[in-house]
Amino acid sequence: MCRDYLDALEAHVTELGCDPVVDRRVLGGGNDWNSKLLKEIKHCHGMIILLSPHALTSYHVMEEAIVAAAERAGSDEAFLILPVTLPGVRRRELPDSMLGKQNLGRFDMIDWKTGPGVPSARIAQTLRPLVERLGGLPYPQVTDFIAGRISEVSDAALERTAEILGVATLAYARDHSRYVVAQGLLTERPVHRLGESCAMRLALKHFLPQVRIKEHREEIVDLVVPFARVPKQAADQLRSLGCAPGERVAFLQSALNETPDMYVRRASEVPEPWVLRKPVPRQDGSGFIDGLIAEIRDVLASEVAMGFGYDKEEMRELLLQHEEESGPFTIVLHQAPDPELIHRLLSEFPRLLFLFAHPQAGDGRRSGRAMFLETLTSSQEKDMVMTHRKYRR
Repeated sequence: MCRDYLDALEAHVTELGCDPVVDRRVLGGGNDWNSKLLKEIKHCHGMIILLSPHALTSYHVMEEAIVAAAERAGSDEAFLILPVTLPGVRRRELPDSMLGKQNLGRFDMIDWKTGPGVPSARIAQTLRPLVERLGGLPYPQVTDFIAGRISEVSDAALERTAEILGVATLAYARDHSRYVVAQGLLTERPVHRLGESCAMRLALKHFLPQVRIKEHREEIVDLVVPFARVPKQAADQLRSLGCAPGERVAFLQSALNETPDMYVRRASEVPEPWVLRKPVPRQDGSGFIDGLIAEIRDVLASEVAMGFGYDKEEMRELLLQHEEESGPFTIVLHQAPDPELIHRLLSEFPRLLFLFAHPQAGDGRRSGRAMFLETLTSSQEKDMVMTHRKYRR
């Protein structure tokens, strides 16, 4: 009977978006099954303990509950423990069972009294915040980062912000509310004209004063504005280009200096964005292209090679390492694309991502060596930059 409930639970949590770890999935022939399961628990975000009559007398279930409790303590209680009683088990039996010392009664416990085909609705209600907070989020790392930065915002302000953003929260679930609000803040919200009302702007105005640390306010604005305004299609284009093995050149038709920064910030999709530098040609009579190449070499020597000398092969290996750890090293050039310049840059620096941001970058459509990014209208670009400047103050 217990296996029927386990099978039904596995199917239920899978439908919710979880990736359940079940004994038959992780064990192979000849495995030391108990130690393997205990190791698997350490890679999970929570554990549901099915309390059957057999579980109350099982040494192995007790051992698994102990490991789960240790994971919860080590994760500042972020690890979820959800005891579920099955038919034939009453809560008052727990203190005298093998699980008595684990004090499972301190957790929110669910009674599954119906047949195995109908899991308790409370299981989904309990798991949904965890699913939304983790793998179910479109941008889990930045969502988690923003949720942490708004941890000091009051419950009333969180609920009002959620209302402004048009997202639904669960009553008495503050942690869930923070993640829902963070997800709402990172939703793409295009405007069509300068000065158009926007839920993102209203939300920032409402809750940002409650974030006491200036750097935290700035970090929130640096993330939220690009996610709300930069077209997702452009971010996907730039991210795919940054992962490409060959030549990496992008053209962006833009007039304002901050615009390419926000495109790169949006494409990074991690709290710490890709390294972005804007070298300018040297004024030493060496010529525009040669001066620019010399400046990029110095940037790489300082920031990638850490002041050490390098040859081309060593720099290639260092840039590969940098990409793996921090994303593509990005060079932004505020000038119209030029075929000779592009050829020289790619010959000298094949592992860099070059982004040409200029009002005439649209002429680059004729080039077969570059990707033309989805652009903003002049009004949309001004709105994005003005919003960023205003709320970062």
